[in-house]
Amino acid sequence: MDHHALAERWHTFDVSANIYEVDSAIEPLDDLLELARRAGLEGVSDGSWNEIGPLLEIEHDSNVFTVYRPSRAVQCIDSARWQVDDGVSTMEISDEDAIAAALEEVNHLELVEHDIFRPFRVTRLNVASAEKEGISSQRRVVDIGVVLSRVIDELPVEGQGGNIVMYLDTNLQITGFQRIARRVAGVHEPVHGWRPLDDVLSEVETYWEISFDSGLTVEDARLGYLELGRLEKQEFIQPVYGLSLRLSSQENDEVRTVEHYVTAATNGIGALMPSDSGPASQGRSK
Repeated sequence: MDHHALAERWHTFDVSANIYEVDSAIEPLDDLLELARRAGLEGVSDGSWNEIGPLLEIEHDSNVFTVYRPSRAVQCIDSARWQVDDGVSTMEISDEDAIAAALEEVNHLELVEHDIFRPFRVTRLNVASAEKEGISSQRRVVDIGVVLSRVIDELPVEGQGGNIVMYLDTNLQITGFQRIARRVAGVHEPVHGWRPLDDVLSEVETYWEISFDSGLTVEDARLGYLELGRLEKQEFIQPVYGLSLRLSSQENDEVRTVEHYVTAATNGIGALMPSDSGPASQGRSK
């Protein structure tokens, strides 16, 4: 995207939004115990938890229910069926049928709570056998994952968090799920205004030590919220500009593609990209 195209995209970002505080308390765990019971782990109680570093786990038969302390994300898998290949089955199931089955399970498990999630994509786990000559055959789909993306203030949530993933077997029965969606304590403050394009480009150029249209190309720009992964602590969920970048070096033919996030609000809080990811610490050749 050239500067004119980016400027046109920036005009579409004038919306109402907020900066939210995250409720980071892990206790009480009553609601998670009830979720475990709905998922089939009958008879679990407060004393059922096993503490493994930052994780809390309950095992019941082949089911493993995990809570990630830093984010309060949850994961439950049936280890006997989750992404297990029986050697013969293949899933010839449309995206529409997979989404419908996943939404039914989401409602049954009451995973959405007070949040809003929308279908984002359907993934398929493919397996194949191969002859000694290297010829692949019998390519089959053995597991389907339906990803639901969180929506806040009508804006999508990006990052490793902010999603529900439902895993289904050949009979469209659930084999596992995960929910990475932090609890919101309330509005920290409304967005006062949006950072202009040139201010954002200057920050990106400084971070990557490369100039726009001279090695730095912005392939896409989006406005949304950012939620980090399940093992990362996060105090605020705030609007961000998500930039898909292509970085090319004049010293060699290397081209890198990265997803770069910057705070979008003029009253945004903190830096979003780790200080050890830019070229100053990695070296340009990485």
